[in-house]
Amino acid sequence: MAVPKDTSPDAWARHLEALRALSPQERLELAVAMSDDVREIARDGVRHRHPAWSTVEVEAALEEAMLGPTLAGIVRARRPASRT
Repeated sequence: MAVPKDTSPDAWARHLEALRALSPQERLELAVAMSDDVREIARDGVRHRHPAWSTVEVEAALEEAMLGPTLAGIVRARRPASRT
């Protein structure tokens, strides 16, 4: 893994050391939290570009961006009618 351009090699080494010190459960919790953060940032980006869209439209756009149109369509087709 390359050192990010905005991070000193020493800071990057300490960052990696801290990550390696985490337990497997802590690593999983961190990964889930970061995934949730990325999803929320993406959702906010869709809302920013399309302020008039409903929550359903925003979520559909997010699903297509993350899964691709084919898989997103399959997910929507299998979703209970109350959520569409």
